[in-house]
Amino acid sequence: MNLTRTPSPAVAHAGPFLVFMALMAVSGFVKTDIAGNPWWRMHPEQWAYPLQTAVCLGLVAWWWPSYKFGPIRSRGMAFGALIGAVGIAVWLFPSWLHGQLGIVDDPEHIPWYRTAVGVVSRAEPGFDPMIWKDSPGVFWTVIVVRFLRMTVAVAFLEELFWRSFLWRTVADPYRDFHKVPIGQFSARALAATVPLFALAHTPPDYLAAIFWALGVSWVLVKTKSLGACVLCHAVSNFLLGVYIMRTGQWGLW
Repeated sequence: MNLTRTPSPAVAHAGPFLVFMALMAVSGFVKTDIAGNPWWRMHPEQWAYPLQTAVCLGLVAWWWPSYKFGPIRSRGMAFGALIGAVGIAVWLFPSWLHGQLGIVDDPEHIPWYRTAVGVVSRAEPGFDPMIWKDSPGVFWTVIVVRFLRMTVAVAFLEELFWRSFLWRTVADPYRDFHKVPIGQFSARALAATVPLFALAHTPPDYLAAIFWALGVSWVLVKTKSLGACVLCHAVSNFLLGVYIMRTGQWGLW
């Protein structure tokens, strides 16, 4: 990977996301549920997530001159924020409904149709900051870094990859992607990015992720602004984090 300040546009846009996914894979490889193992193996997300945040935000900052975010207008940014709020409300509805219905899941026998629509318990597994509850300083540091990861790092690197690099690559494969206008409508790009974005999540989130990806694609095409998409993603993830902290549904993140 070219780490100079002026890498190829493909490296600058896809690199941070690919590094993010690679670090996720490493944490999954390290993880073990065997009692007695050190915390960094029992809960690798506790060190992998901060590492992802630092490394990937560092790459985005280093390659910042390579990015174009399109027009940053108040109306477009407000539209992005609105779609982000509506999208995460839809995303969270199945989890909320599961709690309202008082369903008790048997992890070995969850009906496929409830998994398909996301009406399952999201209490675990997931990133559980409560393992640090006896150390307030560590606990709140973990929370702040977790929010930084989801609202800033993820919002930037995923939008740079999905709605800038991949969308434009598929929309006009006969040109260098960075020469394709941001937000150019393409049914082919929509058909490629929406299901792939959904598959990057867990099965209970597939349907919600499809709906959310359609929403942010609308923001992209309507505003022609990648910045509005980043804000859409940031608002969604911030509200998701608030919901998780209030409900303890750690499996949602």
